[in-house]
Amino acid sequence: MSRLKNCLILFILTLFLLIVKLMPVSCIFHTVTGIYCPACGMTRAFNSILKLDFISALSYNILSIPLFIFIVASIILLIIDIIKNKFEYIPNVLKFLSKHYVSILILLFISFLFNNLNLFL
Repeated sequence: MSRLKNCLILFILTLFLLIVKLMPVSCIFHTVTGIYCPACGMTRAFNSILKLDFISALSYNILSIPLFIFIVASIILLIIDIIKNKFEYIPNVLKFLSKHYVSILILLFISFLFNNLNLFL
């Protein structure tokens, strides 16, 4: 059962990266409000990272590189869990997120500010 859970999560993460690479996506939040959300620019940033253009990636979204590293590390660690037939990585991530959710919210707020800096100035 743990192998199935890990394979499903791995499939979803890989599918996400493929969709980001192949399909342009527009932000519904920005379309409706005219304000950029904390994730705005992430698709362009991920495309820049895949082209090894890290400066552009940071200009699109300041959290793009850490999030990309997290996704790639998650894929690798999920593959290791699948090989070991264990389900350890996801519970550890959930435990980490539950302990550090305030810090994550602060990072999202900082990203929101950076994305909308031109609106405030």
